[in-house]
Amino acid sequence: MAALKAKIDANVARLGAKDAQAAIEALAENAKEAGAAPFLLAAFPQILEATGNKSKAVATAAVAVAHTVVEVAGPYAGEQLLPAFLQGLGVKAKPAQKEATCNVITGLAERSPASIGYLLVRLVSPVADLTCDIKKEVKPLRLHA
Repeated sequence: MAALKAKIDANVARLGAKDAQAAIEALAENAKEAGAAPFLLAAFPQILEATGNKSKAVATAAVAVAHTVVEVAGPYAGEQLLPAFLQGLGVKAKPAQKEATCNVITGLAERSPASIGYLLVRLVSPVADLTCDIKKEVKPLRLHA
């Protein structure tokens, strides 16, 4: 387990570097390994932040990894994911990151509506703020839950 944590930490550290594509692909492989969920939950904010990467390939791969993390984390990890969700919906987040965050939340809501229901009180305001976002790509975003 320590080796898996070390691999995940090393890949997360490379997300901001020039080899971010290789790092996100390695994280996708790490997500398939048994027992990776707790370590991926700790790395989730950085993975979600990578969805706003300038490179379209990195951003697309980061979205896929974010969905995978939510799937392997299980239906009751919403409380642990909430800070990353709030950051991804925040004013300082890039439009692509806001879109990815909405899609990940929607995916979690489809898989486990009862558990996400407890988080709605804290998610309603940040999602509602998206309707007033300056960027035209962000305004139409909404959760389908």
